[in-house]
Amino acid sequence: MKSSFRLLLFALVALGLIAGTAGARPDPGDPHKKMDRLFTSPNGKTNSDLAFWGNHAFMGYYTGDATPTGGVQIFDISDPANPVLVRDFQCDGLQNDPIVWDRNGNGVADLLLLAVDRTMAGPECGAVRAAHDDPTGWEGIRVFEMSDDPANPFATIEQVAAVYQDCGSHTITLWPGDAEGPDGRLVVYNSSYPLRPGPTCGQVNGPAAGRDPLHGVIQVIEVPLDDPASSSEIAEPPISYPGDPDGIMDWTERGLVGLEPAAVACHDIVVHMDHGLAGGACAEQGQVWEIGPDGIPDTENPVSIIDDEVTSGGTGNIPGAVDFFHSVMFNNDGDVLNTVDESFGSGCPTMTTYQARPWNPTGGTHKTGRMFFSDTETGEFFSEFHVGDLRPSSAPGEYCSAHMGMAVMDIKRDLLVNAWYTGGVDVINFTHPTRLKEIAFWDPVPNSGTWSAYPYVGPGFDKRDFKPCKCAIKGPGIPVYATDGVVNNPLAQGMVVYRAKLEQPKVVRDHLNPQTMDHME
Repeated sequence: MKSSFRLLLFALVALGLIAGTAGARPDPGDPHKKMDRLFTSPNGKTNSDLAFWGNHAFMGYYTGDATPTGGVQIFDISDPANPVLVRDFQCDGLQNDPIVWDRNGNGVADLLLLAVDRTMAGPECGAVRAAHDDPTGWEGIRVFEMSDDPANPFATIEQVAAVYQDCGSHTITLWPGDAEGPDGRLVVYNSSYPLRPGPTCGQVNGPAAGRDPLHGVIQVIEVPLDDPASSSEIAEPPISYPGDPDGIMDWTERGLVGLEPAAVACHDIVVHMDHGLAGGACAEQGQVWEIGPDGIPDTENPVSIIDDEVTSGGTGNIPGAVDFFHSVMFNNDGDVLNTVDESFGSGCPTMTTYQARPWNPTGGTHKTGRMFFSDTETGEFFSEFHVGDLRPSSAPGEYCSAHMGMAVMDIKRDLLVNAWYTGGVDVINFTHPTRLKEIAFWDPVPNSGTWSAYPYVGPGFDKRDFKPCKCAIKGPGIPVYATDGVVNNPLAQGMVVYRAKLEQPKVVRDHLNPQTMDHME
């Protein structure tokens, strides 16, 4: 859902909301292929993740501590080329990654969850930011009920629950396997880690609260659909790094200082509903788990483990160094795993200098920020990709690390839409995972940093009417929604809509939550 460490390196400046720009024409200076940029909504903020239900998109946002603000913007995307801002709901907290659900089946979401990974003075909207290590502070998951009158949606948004989470809630992933029936519920996986101390997190406050100072778990939340006010944590599956030389994520090994010394935790999780699998991007390793009938992943018995050769001491199954296993994605059949490294370095391609360790005596500088494709069951390495290999740049401020994306579901090919910070947005064909091909991209100039990118063909989409501008692209296309501004808030383009020249899915989706692969065929 989801940035991590780069936010420590950039000054975040808040600006006022600026009206969206529809039908934007391609800038001849913007490198692009088989994509048109159709819409931007500049807002001067870090815009985080996106969730979709029906004809609405929900975009989380926040700014830095100097000018603290946060919330979620809700857009009507009935016309993907001309979204309309319906509601700017302010509720401060980092990162505000969203999950949405429609309990009434009328096509309008009436349940909203927001992830908060920042110590606040209290759980309610309006609470101010507190010291990170304030033992009386709060961080976790906020739960909201929303009015769902199709004629006037989201007129009211009321917080009904707040579930405290040790080390906060950096990203949240939905497992909706029990959402039907009279006892329907949502199961939510919460990922977080000790980067800074928290109320019950880290080397000091963790043990004081009876918690592991390295965290060592993911946390699982239950949201009863008939009583979301009673949302609560139901499980804490343990996390470990089998075969890793020191068994921890050591930030200083990658040259990061001034943080908690280490972690054993996950950043992000993807679920493949048809195959009952979860993929964990767990900082030091990527892992695949089976999901039990109760929705709880079996983290103690990984199906496969993905590790890099540098930090594993040469035993890893993917080449080179990985700074941080940040996110994961499956192909449509669930037999290919995509793992993404978020670089702690800089440049394009991104490079990181490693400190010497017994398993890496010389340290050295390595290319990082890549993505990898492997066999889901065996972990066999297939291939790697880095946008900086195709469009390298020595310009000041360039940082083209992989970050956040989503597979295109409900089509025959395996296509991955992904965000690359200053590398923009692209589409990678990994149908043959040993022969990758970038088939479309948009690389904005200047670039304020793209956080996430999602393909969403919702009920308002009609290919016959999808002609919002005199575009260079002819023929079929689908909307790709991205969020922008993580590197440079003043230049933030908010929610950005692209038209990618891709085949239309066989079905029209009525929802898409980040990292939840629930195929509709």
